[in-house]
Order: sequence, then C-alpha cells, then structure tokens
Amino acid sequence: MINNDEEELKLKLSTLDCNTSTKYYQVTQTLNENQKHKIKSYFQYMTPEDFDNLDNVAGKTKGWMCKSEDVKKVEELLEITETREKYNSMFNKNPRKTTNAIENQIEKIALSFSK
Repeated sequence: MINNDEEELKLKLSTLDCNTSTKYYQVTQTLNENQKHKIKSYFQYMTPEDFDNLDNVAGKTKGWMCKSEDVKKVEELLEITETREKYNSMFNKNPRKTTNAIENQIEKIALSFSK
C-alpha cells in the first residue's frame, strides 16, 4: 500500500493472477488512519503463499491489495478523482495501431515511392 512516488492518490494495477483471472490493485500513497479504516474491508495482505501457482502470476505478490471488483468502491471511499474507469476510457479513446493499420500505412508509403 505504500509508494509515495506518485503525486496523486490513485489505485494502480499491481498483480495479475492468471490462475484465477483476477487483477489486484494497490494505492499509490501512504494512507492516514481514517482512510485505512474506510477501506480495510476491501483490502487483504497478500503473500506469495496466497497464490496457487506463482508461474502464472505477474507483478507483485506481497502487499495490501484489493480485487478489481472492489476498485470502484475504494475509489469512492477515498474520493479518488483519477479513477481506473477514467483511465480506461481515455486509453480506449486512443487505441494502439493494429497490425492492419500499420500495414495500410506501409502500403501508402510504398505507393508514394512507386510514382
């Protein structure tokens, strides 16, 4: 739950458990006692022993984490404005170029040189 490198409090994806298809999130700043009390029922302290097969787990395997289904409620309780939903919608507005889009660009460049 502790990483004071970030300027603004938010939840950050920290672990992906491919065994259960579960995403775990951590807060980016140290919380005060009141904030901890508000969200404690949504978080659990995870250790490597809590995961079935570590070969199928990406990211951190130790620390205070909440599951993806609890993210929205935790953000509301902590009054987080830079929400995961906001981030995901912004990310979906600017998707990466797919292979087809890249191939189309290459074809346009090739055609411009063939003149």
